[in-house]
Amino acid sequence: MWPKKPIYWQIDRTLKVFIPFTWELPGVLARLRQRSLFWDDAIVGGPAVELMPGFFSSLDYVTEGHDEPGVLQRVNPLATRTTNGCIRRCGFCAIGTGKVEAGKFRELKEWPDLPMVTDNNLLAASKKHFDKVIDRLKVHGWADFNQGLDSRLLTDYHAKRLAELKHKDTRVRLALDHMDYSDEWQEAYDRLRAVGLPKRNISSYCIVAFNSAPKESWQRCEWVESHGIMALPQWYHGLDQLEKNIVTDEQVKLGWTDEGRKEIMGYYYKHRGKVPEFAVAINRGS
Repeated sequence: MWPKKPIYWQIDRTLKVFIPFTWELPGVLARLRQRSLFWDDAIVGGPAVELMPGFFSSLDYVTEGHDEPGVLQRVNPLATRTTNGCIRRCGFCAIGTGKVEAGKFRELKEWPDLPMVTDNNLLAASKKHFDKVIDRLKVHGWADFNQGLDSRLLTDYHAKRLAELKHKDTRVRLALDHMDYSDEWQEAYDRLRAVGLPKRNISSYCIVAFNSAPKESWQRCEWVESHGIMALPQWYHGLDQLEKNIVTDEQVKLGWTDEGRKEIMGYYYKHRGKVPEFAVAINRGS
């Protein structure tokens, strides 16, 4: 359902573009330079534009920044958001650095009533807000907490309410960005299982190649999978990166190669290849 590319639409004679990733910026710039008989000016927005302001300054007919209602649903018709911002300051995240959605974490009074929740940190919200979100999701019967839930904030109460959405299509996603947080992750996982949430409903993001060498990244993903759930590695891209899926000089210093990047992503998403021996031995007891 996620197109993972710029979204174009037109209102009257104005072309509008939503750009999620910085590596899409050069392609959008090239397209807008060509002009068109069908539009006179353009407005570009989205996280990529916020991360790299001024990228389109050479085009006087292009305006940067738009906050049009319903943009998220143009990207994914099932997606919604109930809060803005995040209380965390993760170095790999555009939200945490304050470059995107700058300002304090805040709860929205209203939001499109849809089942795919893309909040940056839903569990940072008040109990009243969380209850309202769950009550509205129960009407759909299922939910996908697409951005992940903060293991450090997940309580028994959260788990019990999440279990009310026990449906084969429900997806509760945790995140393990470093093994320093493995105890908190384990507690969150145990809480979800204790209230009867099936393993098939649970998965976990794992940021890789952000201050983490291949060995640590593989072992962390394998530790997640040793619980019988899917590890979802997320390759770290620099916040101003203009090329997709490249291995930066910093990542090379950590021991990464392009082959290594393809191995870890291919194994967990395409079931291709095998786990290195160092990861198998530590995490699966072989």
